[in-house]
Amino acid sequence: MSHGKRGKTLENIIEYSNKVYKNKGMALVDKVPTPWNVHYNKKTGRVVRAFPEKKGTVDFVGISHGRSIAFDAKSTKIRTSFPLKNVEQHQVDYLINHQDQGGISFFIVYFEKHNEAYYLPIDELKKWWDSQLSGGRKSIPYEWFVLNTDLIKTNNGVPLDYLERAI
Repeated sequence: MSHGKRGKTLENIIEYSNKVYKNKGMALVDKVPTPWNVHYNKKTGRVVRAFPEKKGTVDFVGISHGRSIAFDAKSTKIRTSFPLKNVEQHQVDYLINHQDQGGISFFIVYFEKHNEAYYLPIDELKKWWDSQLSGGRKSIPYEWFVLNTDLIKTNNGVPLDYLERAI
């Protein structure tokens, strides 16, 4: 299964969680659509090729209790670590800028083999990110997540209750 399709399951769970948040009046969080570059055959009008354009933001943005929220969802099949190559520089930049403006910025990192999702604040990711750019580790160990971040659990009818940690 492609990397993009693996993350789709996680995104679907988050989108369902967002619907529950909306229905309960707890938050309004939406998936940011990926713009597509579509090329048509001028004679037939049929699509001849299409590909996603480079994104400049993150997967989800919204608001809860007057606070802006922005985050990206990442999934990995690796049991022992989360590869930083799964993160793009524009995502780090966007989340840092969002936080600098008073917003809540984070990643949800899902370890498929453990069936566990973790709340990773942008400040913590940024430490690992900067370290790898200067020759440090290119991944974050799974054990570090267990010891230093919050496991996102099902709570109050929300399958992935990330707001419990974010707000």
